[in-house]
Amino acid sequence: MNVFGGERDRDLGRRKKEENLDMACRLLARAGEAGCDIVAYPEDIQAIAHYGYYYAEPDLFAGYVESIPGPTTERVSEVAEKHNMHVVFGTYERIGDAIYNTAVLMGRTGEIIGKYHKVQLPDVERWSVTHGDSFPVFETDFGTVGMMICYDINFPEVARCLTLNGAELLFHPTMGYSMPGQCEGNGLMRVRMRAIDNFTPVVVATCGRDTVIVDSDGTVLAMGRPEAEDIIFATIDLDGTPMDHSQWELITGVADVKARLLQERRPELFTPLTDPRPRVLERYRDKPLKSTPEQRQEVFEELYRRWSG
Repeated sequence: MNVFGGERDRDLGRRKKEENLDMACRLLARAGEAGCDIVAYPEDIQAIAHYGYYYAEPDLFAGYVESIPGPTTERVSEVAEKHNMHVVFGTYERIGDAIYNTAVLMGRTGEIIGKYHKVQLPDVERWSVTHGDSFPVFETDFGTVGMMICYDINFPEVARCLTLNGAELLFHPTMGYSMPGQCEGNGLMRVRMRAIDNFTPVVVATCGRDTVIVDSDGTVLAMGRPEAEDIIFATIDLDGTPMDHSQWELITGVADVKARLLQERRPELFTPLTDPRPRVLERYRDKPLKSTPEQRQEVFEELYRRWSG
């Protein structure tokens, strides 16, 4: 039996899409009522990604994807404007014939300040989604914002590029940030290290579990409860720092460790980072990333059986 049978009902899919968007706007409004300056919502605000797992019918997923601006951004825009707050959220976006996994930053009056297209795509997204090719950052009235999405966080270079481009605060809409087969708590460790590596706070918005706000020194400021519909809050002083720099100032005359370490980088020696074929890849010549559409379809139909019970 085709496990995607019921999910292939387009009318049902459109109703689910609207229900998911209704829930998102309700939760965003709750955050706005609490006085948030900026609020983040997870990746794929409409919850349509799983339609892309059905390789045999590619237009099933593509048919739900909108342009930006579009109906979804208009709904979120209304909430942002009503509560005079910025909003970060993830959605799939159509540009011509291409589809991108996009993070959107909205301003206090509901305007679209900027977009980021996910750069690091896992195999399942590469079926139908186009890679992003840059790391833009965006100015707000409280600081400079950078965004990354889901799989991006597994690549330290993404957060570092955003920081080097000027981001003072990183937002990470995602469906989850833990890797199977690694140590317990590896996802939170990874998020904290992205903050510590870059002296930059990281805000993770995920689907009902592990939502977290981490300060620039890796301190967890707030964390959602597993399997709960939570809204979490924290106040972050982008002009301050939770670190004690007195020893550094005594030794070097400079109290700002972030300023020192970013200036002391030796990028002329970091060429392996931009080499498309570094030496280490020779070890993995017998482990290509390619699989056939039929193999991928079989794997994801089995995953869907498990997810749907």
